[in-house]
Amino acid sequence: MSPELDLRQKIAQKLMLDIRYYCPQMQRPAEGKAGNSHCDQAVTALPQDLRRMIADNDIGGIILFADNLADSAQMVRLNRQLQGAAASAASGLPLLIGIDQEGGRVNRLPRNEAAAFAGNMAIGATYPRHGEHFAATTATAMAEQLQALGFNVNFAPTLDVNSNPQNPVINVRSYGESAPMVADLGTAAVAAFQQQGIAATVKHFPGHGDTSVDSHTGLPRVERTLEDAHAIDLLPFKQVIANAQPALTMTAHIQYPALDDTVLKSKNGDEILVPATLSRKILHGILRNEMGYQGVIVTDSLNMAGISDYFSPEDAVVKTFQAGADIALMPIKVRYPEDIPRISALIEVVAEAVEAGELSQQELDESFARILTLKQMFAPATKTEQDIETAVEAARVALSAPQHRALASELASAALSSVFPLSASTLPVIDEHVSHIQVLAPNRMIGEAFRIALKDVTEANVSVLEPESAVADIAAAAADVLLVASIVPAESAVELGGMEDLQTLQRRQLDIPSLYAIYRQSLLSARAQDAKTVFISMRSPYESAVFESLADVHLASFDYKAFVGPDQNLEGPVYHAIARALVNSGEPTGRVPVTVMSATELQAQTTDMDGVDMSSEG
Repeated sequence: MSPELDLRQKIAQKLMLDIRYYCPQMQRPAEGKAGNSHCDQAVTALPQDLRRMIADNDIGGIILFADNLADSAQMVRLNRQLQGAAASAASGLPLLIGIDQEGGRVNRLPRNEAAAFAGNMAIGATYPRHGEHFAATTATAMAEQLQALGFNVNFAPTLDVNSNPQNPVINVRSYGESAPMVADLGTAAVAAFQQQGIAATVKHFPGHGDTSVDSHTGLPRVERTLEDAHAIDLLPFKQVIANAQPALTMTAHIQYPALDDTVLKSKNGDEILVPATLSRKILHGILRNEMGYQGVIVTDSLNMAGISDYFSPEDAVVKTFQAGADIALMPIKVRYPEDIPRISALIEVVAEAVEAGELSQQELDESFARILTLKQMFAPATKTEQDIETAVEAARVALSAPQHRALASELASAALSSVFPLSASTLPVIDEHVSHIQVLAPNRMIGEAFRIALKDVTEANVSVLEPESAVADIAAAAADVLLVASIVPAESAVELGGMEDLQTLQRRQLDIPSLYAIYRQSLLSARAQDAKTVFISMRSPYESAVFESLADVHLASFDYKAFVGPDQNLEGPVYHAIARALVNSGEPTGRVPVTVMSATELQAQTTDMDGVDMSSEG
């Protein structure tokens, strides 16, 4: 790999683009007039337009999303096509091909083929009994999957310490609220990823755990003292950098005045506190100088509202490079043919900033050298020398590995936790005297997954209730057990893939207060008929406090995802883990790694939890 590149080629190597959708026969709709002409044609094979864009501009990296990934054969071929485009560029440098494969709610690989693992908070719940075991083993398994498919960068693990129960964007993506535990588990995950040849990315620096705004939709602000910043948010990054040398560190689109209270002027002329992504004090001063970080700094997506609402794409890229970032992630959205020239125009703007002295030529050269080193370590050309059909077959084998499915099941069981102390008289929840079980979930798919899993452990009749009719159904036909499964906060932009999912997320049938009212009335009705009641927090364990007095058993699974298996039934390790726990006389072995306040404590903090909008998770 030759390092003899000119200025514009070096700048292009500092860009990582997404190719989630592309419509070669369409024109970009006028602002505010998308109508039915919005581009939603997923890129699963590389179009010639995008191939030329990569080759002509010498682009350094590509990030793929779930829309780009259908099955093992298609994924291998797409990644080969991408590397082929890069090989035909003037530099011949391979691409960094990245993915958000965190596990849990942020999972891009197709679940019906690639084993999917519960996410970080599930792993945190296993820590008291299993230590770093699941952090290391799941990272190893995900790295084996990604390696076989042709990826070389994973934007994981998340090192945010989730200390804010109302955090909409991190929440269960965090290992928990203990900074030392987050550091231990993050170190194990980074080491495992990189031992398998996948460049790991710790995120979101300097720490997104104490926020209550989603940076996809706004600009969060962290109000910690400098002392707390070092003791909580910065500690995991400092320790993981020292102990595991992560290949990349991703920035956070957050304001953190204790670390930098500099004011910038936005594109609208307003003065705003500098976001960490654009902060030289945070990226260069703290990350580079204080922590001695030698790896590559990559921004979070620059088209997120935390940046794009305040800065033009060109200004954001120049400012983040001035701050010390090495790679600008998703600076410009390419969806239509007329978007492609904007990439070369962006490169030209950055080049002019260097030539004008606004950006340091020396720092740009040092940045390019870090990217080159990263590619030499994790993207060697030899990785693409294998025959394509051999590579496809190897990927199929890797993704179907039975030990990965077994590991996913082990983690689901080990993570399952009681949120509040259990009374021995309530266990097992389901025994030989139970003949009828009702399952209330926010949608039919969740209920069906429970019904299928319960059929494996009990002969009792299982009825799946629709939320809109649940209260009446419970009153009309008493059951022995009522299971209420909740997935609040609901799906988010980051979970589905990005900003373009926000319109989909806004089309919800029931808002959270309405759903909570149904849950409350259903639990009350079931208890009035002497049924056992179970509340299962399948995402955020914090919400159990709302229903503490209404359920005999509160379980947290930290995961709810299911997939259609080979027999066309809904499958999901978490459902089988819950079903087994309900017929077991022993308490689940997981321990919730965050503090869930009791109803009394919660009441002191807020007078109306039903009015809390927890639906904007991102």
